[in-house]
Amino acid sequence: MKFDEEYYKEVIKKYNYNPLLFNKIDFQLPGISKNEMQLMWLCSYHSLKNRKVNCENTLFTTGIGLSGVPHMGTISQIIRAIKLQRGGNKVQIVLGDIDAYTGRHISWTQTQHLKEKYRNFILKLGFNSQTGILRAQSDKSVFLTQAKIAGYFKDEIADESEEDLHDLYVKDNKVESKMTFNRKYSLSLMCADFIEPLLMDNFTNIVVFLGLDEHKYVRASKQVMDLMKQEFKVLDSKKIYALYSPLIRGFNGFPKMSKSFTESSLSIQNTPFEIEHKIMNKKEDEMPLQLNVNYQLMKGLMDISEEKAKQVHSDYKNQNVGWIVDKEELLKRVIEIRDMWYE
Repeated sequence: MKFDEEYYKEVIKKYNYNPLLFNKIDFQLPGISKNEMQLMWLCSYHSLKNRKVNCENTLFTTGIGLSGVPHMGTISQIIRAIKLQRGGNKVQIVLGDIDAYTGRHISWTQTQHLKEKYRNFILKLGFNSQTGILRAQSDKSVFLTQAKIAGYFKDEIADESEEDLHDLYVKDNKVESKMTFNRKYSLSLMCADFIEPLLMDNFTNIVVFLGLDEHKYVRASKQVMDLMKQEFKVLDSKKIYALYSPLIRGFNGFPKMSKSFTESSLSIQNTPFEIEHKIMNKKEDEMPLQLNVNYQLMKGLMDISEEKAKQVHSDYKNQNVGWIVDKEELLKRVIEIRDMWYE
């Protein structure tokens, strides 16, 4: 499976998304130009084009899984959150400790250790917890919202919310094959994380930003919220939007980086030597640029301007010394990020 332009088109077709609502990035957000948006994200659901995003009533939110230490794909999502925040947008990052415990069978002791490690790391990367929200699922009682969701959370909604890579995870015993009670609990809590700011707080709009492979979670949340409107009229005027980032391809033939498959990722646990070997390996340069993992990491981890992106395109096309310099800059950035985890 390749998470590319064709995958984007297939998602629209397979799940009957309205192409007028599920479309490419053709708008800007406060503090972020359209060109910068296009480098950071692939597409959006319920386009924000021509909509005035009021920072007071719109919350941008994402979740971080705590099944293990972060890899650079996860970190690229954190950096997107920081860029949104620095643009003046209200941003929330939710650390999925309960999801890791119930859905991935990570011990409670380990999830709480990772929760604090991630929290400190995200702050070191530059997230401002005074103007934004950085919390774990266990930090805030969203369980009342989850209880309200339970009245409208149907089995078929859960069954239709498997990740596209579910079979791969099952094959390697990373997750249960069936949508068990534990996994339904995790999914309903994730829906509560998305819906609660609309139901309980003063936000009018939620913009969920995730990888495109996780679009079914947003779909499930919207289905549940539409059913809840029958009873909870406050939700009538509320909206769920989404921004989907392109997936960072994994090493060693994996379709994306994953905590579940250490050989797929460029991880915090990799030594500087291992990081250098993966980034500077010429085998990666045989891929088309948009599928080249190093280029995807540059867009996700570094502040690349439109001019810089054009230069990288040229360097890659010509396979000149400039491309080697580009990779060395990425190597320096990755090691800098890695060192923050251990400080």
